[in-house]
Amino acid sequence: MRSRIYLFFIICLAVGDAFSQVKTPSSGSPNALPAAANPYSDADRNFTFGEKADRDLLSLATIERALSADSGNYQWLWRAARCYYYVGDNAGANDKLKYFEKGIDVGQRAIGLQPNAVEGHFWLAANFGGYSEEKGAFKALQMVKKIRAEMEIVLRLNDRYHNGGAYLALGEMDRQLPRIIGGNLSRAISRLEQGIGVAPNNLEMKLALGQAYQEAGRKDEARRQYQEITGRQVNPAFARAERDIQDKARRFLGRL
Repeated sequence: MRSRIYLFFIICLAVGDAFSQVKTPSSGSPNALPAAANPYSDADRNFTFGEKADRDLLSLATIERALSADSGNYQWLWRAARCYYYVGDNAGANDKLKYFEKGIDVGQRAIGLQPNAVEGHFWLAANFGGYSEEKGAFKALQMVKKIRAEMEIVLRLNDRYHNGGAYLALGEMDRQLPRIIGGNLSRAISRLEQGIGVAPNNLEMKLALGQAYQEAGRKDEARRQYQEITGRQVNPAFARAERDIQDKARRFLGRL
């Protein structure tokens, strides 16, 4: 994913490597069903969290067909929001915005149906981030409160969802944003340390925490995070994302 300033960058971090430790696509859902009885199995099986764009499009087609027949189904709605986010991220420049707008729409419908379920809030925030990037930095800054609010709800509902992705999003907002609009390095470190506590194998979380330590002058602690990342065996299912994180960690190590 692209590494730009402010919200899109921050939200990409939250939903990037977080997926690589998730055992099942619906890991945060209280309504998960056995595979034999699961009507969502085809969509889930094809979905790759952005690793393979063609398969994500197949998953999206399945979801859209299901929603055309059952538009009020929460499970299809949050899956649609998730899929629109990743398909939008991989889409051409002229198509990105439409996917993120659709993701926002289905995300809002999802939380309207089940405000106390975690998935809708998380993927709505992700699509807010993608939409903001396409609209520019000014729009991104306008979205800070909305994204914070959704991710705070995620923490209250299930802070382990998506491998602690809400801790990563909030921690990176605090680390990346200027203090005048809510940035706070000490709070960022606290958030990211909490995130590591619930998701110790989240490489993106470790990378962000290493950067926060480095910016705070805590070089030994930063080095430890980077070394843990570079020493990690890559998961073949998410090789592209994990190798990218390892490359970044090596670069940061070289600057210490």
